[in-house]
Amino acid sequence: AAAIIPLKGGGYVYVSNSERANGKGGVYGLYFDEFGNITEYKALLDETTDNCGGGLTPWNTWISCEEYDDGQCWQIDPDPSSPNHDNPKSTTLGGEGGRYESVAVDNRTPERPVFFVTEDESDGALRRVEIDGTGWDSLHREDAATTSFLRILDDSRFGWTVDEDDAKDSAEEYYPNSEGISFHEEEGRLYFMSKELKSMLVLDLKASTYESETTGKKFYGEGSFAAQPDQSIFGPRRRHMYFTEDGGSTPGVYARLGSTGTYYTMFQAISKDYDGDETVGVALSPDGKKFYAGIQDVGILFEFSRDDGLPFE
Repeated sequence: AAAIIPLKGGGYVYVSNSERANGKGGVYGLYFDEFGNITEYKALLDETTDNCGGGLTPWNTWISCEEYDDGQCWQIDPDPSSPNHDNPKSTTLGGEGGRYESVAVDNRTPERPVFFVTEDESDGALRRVEIDGTGWDSLHREDAATTSFLRILDDSRFGWTVDEDDAKDSAEEYYPNSEGISFHEEEGRLYFMSKELKSMLVLDLKASTYESETTGKKFYGEGSFAAQPDQSIFGPRRRHMYFTEDGGSTPGVYARLGSTGTYYTMFQAISKDYDGDETVGVALSPDGKKFYAGIQDVGILFEFSRDDGLPFE
């Protein structure tokens, strides 16, 4: 997973995970000036394991999730002008550890943000962590975090429980191997993927109801979204959700138009060199005019722009 973070001194940084095992993983930053020219590439976190997904905080830091049995969720500040730039630190989001995947946050109450963390395990329960406070330090205080877990009640209702074992049973039945997660602030809805079921669950946080749809079922144009849904982000105007794909013979990046639920292809890898690979690292530049995505195993990062020079949304 990856994200774009604007820098206080101008320009932006593309922050990306390194999913390598046995303490060889980490997070790296690809730095751009205000004109989109690359200026630097450097490590921001090292000696961690299987850094897979993650997510942004409201204060523009990156949370990197380790996907192994004792994984944690690390906070990284990629801005060289920030006091915590050289101080990546494990957060309270991961509790006692797990195979963590992705993070989203509901910041409608800024003094008490609510973080949601997925876990790529057959019984990995979606965790909700309510934080008392804001800013870097709030994610490192044990007394500031209150954790509960998603429990699906039936085919339309859900609740939150502090009984993780109960939530694990629910996860195994309704949303095994959860992956990408995104929060839509205007709707008050949380969107997350079940890789195993090739589905997306949409939670209405106010009504405590949910819907589920098969990813890529309503498809327009060429291509196909047939393999497992992985990471997801909303575009800056929340009109589209963008997805990466894990596996299949033609891994690609896809968009879903929120008003209709229709999916279509952004790009697909059609060479046999990419068979069984996965797309990763979708992100948009601060002006929305550059779209970034990569292919993991072959180690390629693409930068896309529109011929007319307009933003993607």
